[in-house]
Amino acid sequence: MRIDTTVRDVMHREFLGVSESDPLADAAALLVEEGTDCLVVLRGGEAVGRLAARDALAAVLEGDVDDATVGSVMRPPLPTVAPDDGLRAVEERLVAEGVDRVVVAADGEAVGVVTARDSLAAGAAREEDPPEEPTAAADVRNGARLETTRSGTADAARGSERARTASSTDAAGAPTQGVCEVCGALAPDLADANGQAICPNCREV
Repeated sequence: MRIDTTVRDVMHREFLGVSESDPLADAAALLVEEGTDCLVVLRGGEAVGRLAARDALAAVLEGDVDDATVGSVMRPPLPTVAPDDGLRAVEERLVAEGVDRVVVAADGEAVGVVTARDSLAAGAAREEDPPEEPTAAADVRNGARLETTRSGTADAARGSERARTASSTDAAGAPTQGVCEVCGALAPDLADANGQAICPNCREV
């Protein structure tokens, strides 16, 4: 089961954004100054596009930077997720859309960003430790399997009770004989061993 981490827990609430009308030269300078490769293009509070560093570079190489605006070279907006979505939703959008980040949107407005690195750092693939399995030490005696587990104390108590109830008693209430749970023989003095009522012969094996 995955650990219940939400987008809200890992998102960056401060992110770099520009508007469609901003000069492309200014946006390119911001990419360089901040050491990022993508800017979110906003119209009011809504994410309407993205400006990738490679798109800005392509415009520079074509010599169209002076009069160009962000809107003239921006790409379609990044995928969006909700703050209360689980990290699974982030992973699915990152893979399906082939991007390295998603925009977190609430009520139609961008409120944060989550990158693929954020998702990995948050341990999106972590799983809860599996429940402990009882450890068992087994032995075979006369074809019968004897096991002790972490609940061996309770098993021993039940075995002692079976040893008492399997034995017959005489008129005075003194034990006479009972059925050995290992060999099936009638025998006196049954005793508990690993949760079973066994006779003296089987105890010696």
